[in-house]
Amino acid sequence: MEDASVEGRATRAPAMTDVARLAGVSHQTVSRVLNGHPNVREQTRLRVRAAIDELGYRPNRAARTLATGRSQLLGVVAPNSTLFGPASLLAAFELAAGTAGFSVSVRRVGVLDRRSIAEAVEHHRDQRVAGIVVIAPTASANEALTEIPAAVPVVTVDGDPLRRTALVTVDQEAGAMAATRHLLEAGHRTVWHISGPSDWFDAAGRVRGWR
Repeated sequence: MEDASVEGRATRAPAMTDVARLAGVSHQTVSRVLNGHPNVREQTRLRVRAAIDELGYRPNRAARTLATGRSQLLGVVAPNSTLFGPASLLAAFELAAGTAGFSVSVRRVGVLDRRSIAEAVEHHRDQRVAGIVVIAPTASANEALTEIPAAVPVVTVDGDPLRRTALVTVDQEAGAMAATRHLLEAGHRTVWHISGPSDWFDAAGRVRGWR
């Protein structure tokens, strides 16, 4: 006669209670291990991890979000571009988020205008993401940020450096100024500048620094 618990596991995905039963601990202890809580003995942590591996258990992130009101999902609004800057930025963000235990949902937009950005932000809000990162290198993209409710955690990347919002960017103006000064001090009489898209904040900053 087969064990009913074994038969049950064969017909459904393993649950946290299955891990707890196999490891000989409570489901609260399993939860602490999954969340990296420090108040768990190493021997217990290893036993729980072994049970997770044996059962092939995967946490139900949707259920966790409903239970705690917190999500391990981050939303990104990015231009649909293969340009090196936005593409490398997105790759680095996904790597950093994964290291921190977060998943990433990317919504690409073909046009960086108010409507497209707003629709992408609403898409992420419907997913109940923990926060939203908007790669907004143009003025038109930044205009949409004013319509995002204050309760939504938003970080802007490569946006308008004059906006009073959470912003991650590079001081392009100072960098271009330093590069131009270095070349002039090295004896070059003329320093030429090849600019980027005229409506991008980074490109405009480099022009100001060069001048």
